[in-house]
Amino acid sequence: MKFVDILSGVGLCVFSLLMLFVIIPWQIEPAPSGYLSPRLIPQLMMGAVAVLAVLQVFNALRRQNADQGFPIKKSEILALIKIGGVFASAIILYFMETPLGASIVLIAGTMVVLGERRVWLIVSMTGGLIFTAWYLFYQILNTAIL
Repeated sequence: MKFVDILSGVGLCVFSLLMLFVIIPWQIEPAPSGYLSPRLIPQLMMGAVAVLAVLQVFNALRRQNADQGFPIKKSEILALIKIGGVFASAIILYFMETPLGASIVLIAGTMVVLGERRVWLIVSMTGGLIFTAWYLFYQILNTAIL
């Protein structure tokens, strides 16, 4: 785990510094004189990520224990594949012009893959979220989702 912590800390630090000094100034316009810059919060957050990444690397270097095998378990890889399958199915259904089917697969499929087995909860959550989205867009805002 020591090597993984060092590697992820260095990766996060490089990412946050790239965001801080390249992407944020390139993508977010500066504010006029006398206004609070819209760059401020993203820069603060990327600075915090960089500090935490350096702290992670420092703590990993101080640790004395040795690595003990591969840090990712087989069950975690299987769960990632299952969730990826649910999202891929939802995207395929969406591009087949069935957003209702995609939303049902996305909500109910994710709940089933994450271990929910109570049918009434799966049906009520899926139906409730889809009905709420329909009511908001079609009845309150008078717009179409697509």
